[in-house]
Amino acid sequence: MTGYSAPSFAVDELLDAFGLVSDETLTVSSHFPRPASKIAENVTIITADDIARINAHTLRDVLQTVSGIQLDYVRTPGTFSLFNVQGALNSTVLVLIDGVRQNDLTQNMAWPGLIPVQQIERIEIIRGAASTAWGSALGGVINISTKVPEPDRKTSGMASASTGKRHTSDSRAELSGTVDRFGYYLSGGNLHSDGLLPNNGINQNNLYGKLSYLLPTKGTLTIGYSYLESHSGMDEEYLASWDIITHDNYKNHQSYGFINLDQPLGERLKLELLSSLTKQDNHGILGHLDSGVAVADLDTESKEYTRNFNGRLFWGDNLNNLATGFEYTHANGRSKDLLSSDPPLYDRTWNRWAAYSNAAFTLGRLTVLPGLRLDHTGVSSENFSYNYTLGATFKLAENTLLRAYGAKGYGLPIPFTSHGLMKISTVQGGIESSDVPYLWLKGTCFMNWLKDMESFGDSVLQNQTRQGVELEARTIPLYGLSLSSGYTFTSVRNEDTGATVQTNSQWSVPPQLLKLALNYDNKDVGLRGALTGNYLKWNKSSDSMAANGAMICDLFLSLKLRPNSELSPELFFSARNLFNGVQTTDTELYTNAPRWIEGGVRFKF
Repeated sequence: MTGYSAPSFAVDELLDAFGLVSDETLTVSSHFPRPASKIAENVTIITADDIARINAHTLRDVLQTVSGIQLDYVRTPGTFSLFNVQGALNSTVLVLIDGVRQNDLTQNMAWPGLIPVQQIERIEIIRGAASTAWGSALGGVINISTKVPEPDRKTSGMASASTGKRHTSDSRAELSGTVDRFGYYLSGGNLHSDGLLPNNGINQNNLYGKLSYLLPTKGTLTIGYSYLESHSGMDEEYLASWDIITHDNYKNHQSYGFINLDQPLGERLKLELLSSLTKQDNHGILGHLDSGVAVADLDTESKEYTRNFNGRLFWGDNLNNLATGFEYTHANGRSKDLLSSDPPLYDRTWNRWAAYSNAAFTLGRLTVLPGLRLDHTGVSSENFSYNYTLGATFKLAENTLLRAYGAKGYGLPIPFTSHGLMKISTVQGGIESSDVPYLWLKGTCFMNWLKDMESFGDSVLQNQTRQGVELEARTIPLYGLSLSSGYTFTSVRNEDTGATVQTNSQWSVPPQLLKLALNYDNKDVGLRGALTGNYLKWNKSSDSMAANGAMICDLFLSLKLRPNSELSPELFFSARNLFNGVQTTDTELYTNAPRWIEGGVRFKF
């Protein structure tokens, strides 16, 4: 299953992509490759081709196209954004790249605008609690796999450049190949803009490299490194008309390195070892006006460092398997307001470890999926978390699948609070089918019971009930055209007061969310495109500045000048927010970027 900028395929290829025809269609939602028909969770797959189709700059652009996910603060590409998954804030959603955690220690958040997409091969999005396999993943998981070295060529590559309004530009290049047993993949780029909105500029540089070696034992050893530096909000001269915020500047430096060993131990047994180091240095300044003079109110610096180890042992095949693993993290974090003489918000070192086991057992059309996990969190007043899941899939017809699971999960609190773990009990069920002629359909119902929920910028904890339904549909291409849609209804209730949770400065709760896309693909003339729409309705509080009711529409086109030539350049064009819609929780400071247009060219060799 792909995102809403999905490519068009022939009928058999499209059904294969849905994951209901071939048992070779794999996802890894339980740390073990399984056919999509053996996954009980609500999973969406995004491919590199989907990402290229929408001319995405960062992960933020990709998430905007996925059913059940809504972004807040959609401004200049690469700048600060928040997102939620079926009402779950992104502080409860785990983001991984090649198995390396991207969530920071200060707020447990991964910033989608700081994750470039050029090196991404595949994104697996799990909506709903997935702690049994992944740990602190109360709201879901975004699992990113990067591109592997080109196996059949010594040298291949790509160069791309685009430009648009306010000197918004994105320049990228990649190089890949394999020589004997050695493979390499290198990628780098620069994202720059003077700011599609005032005080919202960006200058972001990124570098990613991966080396692999095929061992004589038929295993693979992979070494990778990623570095990113970003400076956003660079327009210091701008003074907001309402005379409050004059500075909104952030500097981010993030890096990580990893070593991965993937070693078969027999026909049905495999060992995987992953060791990684991560480092983040973040610096933010906010301010106001005093008699026309800009004064900094907050000058926050946070530094963090982690050492991580993950060992996994896999036994079985696609139908019956067992995955058992152990994880360990040593973390050191510090955060302080440099303008204050007060002690740091936090300055501490802690250790986390976890042991888990997940399995799949298939009997005819029925697959049962149990899982257990024990976590020592190290940062919470509750040191231990016990989590479990029991899921099942049933093949009702040749291309119709029933899915259901129940699970218990957790989320980590912000480390400078004394709060305990956030907890969730969840039940999901649904049906997925491509037996209806020319259509793929999917429906999911979910019910979540949450305890001690921690919101962004609010110290008051809530007990909540979140329930809803998600409906998705796609058509088989006709004359190159295909349609896709996704509708999500979510109801969030504060169990302590009995009131419906409303959108305000702490909570971003969209009870209704609609995604639409019209895709076109004509390989004969080298033309493809997508017209996407995103509609939402906030449950606004009376004092909220939230704006909704607008349909945000984006148009993407690309043309390969010589369709039959691999070396032919490809021109691409994007027109974002065609009708200047606004859907944000803060219309004064973090409103949507108005309509803007960009164009560029890609070369592959």
